[in-house]
Amino acid sequence: MAFIWTLLGWLSLLGYLVIASVTLWRLWRPQKHPLLFLKPLLIATIVCHLLYLTEGAVTGWLKLDTPEAVAVVLSVLVAAVAFWQFKQSKMEAPLGFLLPLSAILLAFGSFERPTLLPSELRRDIWLVHVALLMGGYLMLMLAFGSAVTHLLKLWSLKRKRPLALLEKLPPLEKTERLTSQLILLGFPLLVLGMVVGIVWARMEGKSEWNDPKVLFSILTGGVFAAYLHARFVRRWEAATLHWLVVVGFICLLVTFLAVPHTLAME
Repeated sequence: MAFIWTLLGWLSLLGYLVIASVTLWRLWRPQKHPLLFLKPLLIATIVCHLLYLTEGAVTGWLKLDTPEAVAVVLSVLVAAVAFWQFKQSKMEAPLGFLLPLSAILLAFGSFERPTLLPSELRRDIWLVHVALLMGGYLMLMLAFGSAVTHLLKLWSLKRKRPLALLEKLPPLEKTERLTSQLILLGFPLLVLGMVVGIVWARMEGKSEWNDPKVLFSILTGGVFAAYLHARFVRRWEAATLHWLVVVGFICLLVTFLAVPHTLAME
């Protein structure tokens, strides 16, 4: 049975990559006729992913107290948002922008060596910390997708090279507003998650400043704080603002996937 569940994880990962690759190819080589297999393939991929999650919840390896488990849940949430956009608005572009992120998160959560937490740690506050960060990460990841869409549309207009799939997206003003709204939702959740994590560390008698993930999280939060300052106070131009979102997303991804959480493993 273990082989079957592992196979479901691999099929989900492969499905996300195939759909994203086809969508991105169609961005550069526009076609008049829609691909009818995209929707059933995406549904089948998400179903495989949900079965994989169900198995993890039943057997106990999927507990939202490790970065790997959070990554698996985040990956299906991002894929669900991409599917909702595709179904409701007939927009294929989010599939190309968001599904690669789902694949990265799923690969990290499924095949990375699990983080082992000491049994004496307080799990209640830790789970609040994880839940807040997961909500913040999701909003900021979606903001990244919106920012990339905005930048692609700007590039298309400046180069006078039409991208057929982007023509179905909202105008630049709406994309800019959506990006800022998502960051206004995600940034407070990120900050609250960091504060709860620091409180948890103090209660456990640990020094949070020795944990590289805390330092990188502060850096990530600083980038998004700079975006909000530049957006609402300094009134920077849209292109610069959205590139700042891309930089913040890179910092977020590095912090989540690459930087170890030494506080929790001490």
